[in-house]
Amino acid sequence: METSPVQSLTNSYYKNLLTSEYRGATKFQAWMDAVLNIAQDISSCLLFISSAFDIDQAIGVQLDILGEIIGVGRVVPFQPSGGVSPVLDDTTYRLLLRATIFNNQWDGKIGSMYPIWRSLFPTGRISIIDNQNMTATIVVSGSFTTIIQDLIRNDMIVPRPQAVAYNYAFSELPLFGFGPANAFIAGFGVGKWG
Repeated sequence: METSPVQSLTNSYYKNLLTSEYRGATKFQAWMDAVLNIAQDISSCLLFISSAFDIDQAIGVQLDILGEIIGVGRVVPFQPSGGVSPVLDDTTYRLLLRATIFNNQWDGKIGSMYPIWRSLFPTGRISIIDNQNMTATIVVSGSFTTIIQDLIRNDMIVPRPQAVAYNYAFSELPLFGFGPANAFIAGFGVGKWG
């Protein structure tokens, strides 16, 4: 069995801790190598599992297992528009998993929705208007695929308090406006109506 440089380093470290009585005992040294290799293999496996189920690195079945733990499946409970498959690809599913985690940790305040949105969609914008009648208007701007728009419309991305109805409006960036001219607001000929 071939040993990695990390295993050899770890093995030599522990073998150097042996008393002089056992340093020349070749059978004992071989036994120590066997035991240390098993421990190192277990350690390597644990490190692999940790990285394999990291939401940023997981793919395929690993993401499906994370979805079972988080409580959201890869198949959406509605028929997406434009003939898109209800089975999400890894990138979209990863976004849905993150959104579900954020939704579960959300404190219910409008102000705390903005950092959640920025972490999910760094290039997008969200504006929340509380209509003071148990409804809110959510203006979403940016470039989104149809499946992302469907996930937003079906309350799978934006956290929503119980009994509050959301009305969504989508627009492309930059929005039409005066004042600062940047990636989010632009004037005539460039800005789009929200």
